Amino acid sequence: MIYLKKEKLISKKKINLVKKYEFGKATLVVAIPDPWIDVQTVADLEEIAFEFRDKKKKKLRVATKYPNLTKEFLFSKGVTQFQLVESLGATEAYPFTGSANLITDISSTGETIKSNNLRILKDGEILKSQACIFTSRKNFKKKGLKALVKLLTK
Repeated sequence: MIYLKKEKLISKKKINLVKKYEFGKATLVVAIPDPWIDVQTVADLEEIAFEFRDKKKKKLRVATKYPNLTKEFLFSKGVTQFQLVESLGATEAYPFTGSANLITDISSTGETIKSNNLRILKDGEILKSQACIFTSRKNFKKKGLKALVKLLTK
Protein backbone atom coordinates (compact mmCIF):
# COMPACT_ATOMS: atom_id res chain seq x y z
CA MET A 1 0.00 0.00 0.00
CA ILE A 2 1.14 3.54 -0.73
CA TYR A 3 0.02 6.75 0.99
CA LEU A 4 -0.03 10.29 -0.39
CA LYS A 5 1.79 13.04 1.47
CA LYS A 6 2.22 16.45 -0.13
CA GLU A 7 1.92 14.97 -3.63
CA LYS A 8 4.70 12.45 -2.93
CA LEU A 9 4.18 8.74 -2.53
CA ILE A 10 5.43 7.14 0.67
CA SER A 11 5.98 3.42 0.89
CA LYS A 12 4.21 1.39 3.57
CA LYS A 13 7.68 0.17 4.52
CA LYS A 14 8.39 3.59 6.03
CA ILE A 15 5.13 4.29 7.83
CA ASN A 16 2.80 2.41 10.12
CA LEU A 17 -0.99 2.83 10.04
CA VAL A 18 -1.84 2.68 13.73
CA LYS A 19 -5.59 3.31 13.73
CA LYS A 20 -8.46 4.34 11.47
CA TYR A 21 -11.12 6.38 13.23
CA GLU A 22 -14.84 6.34 12.48
CA PHE A 23 -14.97 10.12 12.04
CA GLY A 24 -13.56 12.66 9.61
CA LYS A 25 -14.75 10.63 6.64
CA ALA A 26 -14.96 12.53 3.38
CA THR A 27 -14.80 11.82 -0.33
CA LEU A 28 -13.55 13.93 -3.21
CA VAL A 29 -16.26 13.61 -5.88
CA VAL A 30 -17.25 14.77 -9.36
CA ALA A 31 -20.65 16.50 -9.28
CA ILE A 32 -22.72 17.73 -12.21
CA PRO A 33 -25.90 19.80 -12.55
CA ASP A 34 -29.10 17.79 -11.97
CA PRO A 35 -30.58 18.78 -15.36
CA TRP A 36 -27.84 16.83 -17.17
CA ILE A 37 -30.07 13.73 -17.18
CA ASP A 38 -28.07 11.94 -19.91
CA VAL A 39 -24.87 12.12 -17.87
CA GLN A 40 -24.59 9.34 -15.30
CA THR A 41 -20.90 8.29 -15.51
CA VAL A 42 -17.52 9.75 -16.32
CA ALA A 43 -17.74 8.13 -19.77
CA ASP A 44 -20.89 10.19 -20.39
CA LEU A 45 -18.99 13.25 -19.24
CA GLU A 46 -16.37 12.55 -21.90
CA GLU A 47 -19.08 12.68 -24.58
CA ILE A 48 -20.37 15.99 -23.22
CA ALA A 49 -16.83 17.39 -23.22
CA PHE A 50 -16.46 16.66 -26.95
CA GLU A 51 -19.91 18.12 -27.59
CA PHE A 52 -18.88 21.33 -25.82
CA ARG A 53 -15.71 21.47 -27.89
CA ASP A 54 -17.34 20.73 -31.23
CA LYS A 55 -20.63 22.63 -30.93
CA LYS A 56 -19.89 25.43 -28.48
CA LYS A 57 -16.19 25.84 -29.31
CA LYS A 58 -15.48 25.82 -25.57
CA LYS A 59 -13.95 23.40 -23.14
CA LEU A 60 -15.92 21.93 -20.28
CA ARG A 61 -15.06 23.99 -17.18
CA VAL A 62 -14.44 22.12 -13.91
CA ALA A 63 -14.32 24.14 -10.66
CA THR A 64 -12.08 22.64 -8.00
CA LYS A 65 -9.77 23.26 -5.07
CA TYR A 66 -7.95 20.04 -5.98
CA PRO A 67 -6.52 20.59 -9.48
CA ASN A 68 -3.90 17.83 -9.49
CA LEU A 69 -6.21 15.10 -8.21
CA THR A 70 -9.01 16.24 -10.52
CA LYS A 71 -6.83 16.36 -13.62
CA GLU A 72 -5.24 13.00 -12.87
CA PHE A 73 -8.65 11.36 -12.29
CA LEU A 74 -10.31 12.78 -15.41
CA PHE A 75 -7.32 11.94 -17.63
CA SER A 76 -7.27 8.38 -16.22
CA LYS A 77 -10.92 8.01 -17.29
CA GLY A 78 -10.26 9.35 -20.79
CA VAL A 79 -11.70 12.84 -20.27
CA THR A 80 -9.21 15.25 -21.81
CA GLN A 81 -11.33 18.11 -23.15
CA PHE A 82 -11.76 20.27 -20.05
CA GLN A 83 -10.43 23.38 -18.38
CA LEU A 84 -9.84 23.66 -14.63
CA VAL A 85 -11.27 26.68 -12.82
CA GLU A 86 -9.67 27.43 -9.48
CA SER A 87 -12.26 27.52 -6.72
CA LEU A 88 -11.77 30.03 -3.95
CA GLY A 89 -14.66 28.70 -1.87
CA ALA A 90 -18.32 27.70 -2.21
CA THR A 91 -17.36 25.45 -5.12
CA GLU A 92 -20.87 24.00 -5.37
CA ALA A 93 -22.16 27.45 -6.47
CA TYR A 94 -19.89 27.68 -9.53
CA PRO A 95 -22.27 25.92 -11.96
CA PHE A 96 -25.18 28.07 -10.74
CA THR A 97 -23.23 31.29 -11.36
CA GLY A 98 -21.97 30.12 -14.76
CA SER A 99 -18.34 30.14 -13.63
CA ALA A 100 -18.03 26.39 -14.32
CA ASN A 101 -20.05 23.54 -15.80
CA LEU A 102 -19.32 20.99 -13.08
CA ILE A 103 -17.27 20.62 -9.91
CA THR A 104 -15.03 18.34 -7.93
CA ASP A 105 -15.36 18.87 -4.20
CA ILE A 106 -15.14 17.22 -0.81
CA SER A 107 -18.38 15.67 0.41
CA SER A 108 -19.22 13.87 3.62
CA THR A 109 -22.96 13.34 3.27
CA GLY A 110 -23.74 14.78 -0.17
CA GLU A 111 -26.35 17.15 1.27
CA THR A 112 -24.60 20.39 0.23
CA ILE A 113 -24.18 19.05 -3.28
CA LYS A 114 -27.88 18.06 -3.46
CA SER A 115 -29.03 21.38 -2.01
CA ASN A 116 -27.20 23.15 -4.85
CA ASN A 117 -29.01 21.11 -7.53
CA LEU A 118 -25.96 18.98 -8.27
CA ARG A 119 -25.48 15.23 -8.16
CA ILE A 120 -22.48 12.95 -7.90
CA LEU A 121 -21.64 10.80 -10.91
CA LYS A 122 -22.13 7.08 -10.31
CA ASP A 123 -18.40 6.48 -10.77
CA GLY A 124 -17.33 9.98 -9.74
CA GLU A 125 -15.47 9.05 -6.56
CA ILE A 126 -11.93 10.39 -6.86
CA LEU A 127 -10.55 9.80 -3.38
CA LYS A 128 -11.85 8.64 0.02
CA SER A 129 -10.35 9.75 3.30
CA GLN A 130 -10.88 9.46 7.02
CA ALA A 131 -9.13 10.41 10.22
CA CYS A 132 -6.16 8.11 10.95
CA ILE A 133 -3.02 7.94 13.02
CA PHE A 134 0.21 7.17 11.21
CA THR A 135 3.68 6.87 12.67
CA SER A 136 7.10 6.54 11.19
CA ARG A 137 8.30 2.94 11.50
CA LYS A 138 11.76 4.31 12.17
CA ASN A 139 10.65 6.40 15.15
CA PHE A 140 7.81 4.27 16.51
CA LYS A 141 9.95 2.73 19.24
CA LYS A 142 10.66 6.08 20.86
CA LYS A 143 9.21 6.12 24.37
CA GLY A 144 7.33 9.43 24.09
CA LEU A 145 5.75 8.52 20.78
CA LYS A 146 4.61 5.11 22.00
CA ALA A 147 2.95 6.70 25.04
CA LEU A 148 1.20 9.30 22.91
CA VAL A 149 -0.05 6.71 20.43
CA LYS A 150 -1.32 4.53 23.26
CA LEU A 151 -3.23 7.49 24.70
CA LEU A 152 -4.76 8.43 21.33
CA THR A 153 -5.84 4.90 20.44
CA LYS A 154 -7.82 4.16 23.61
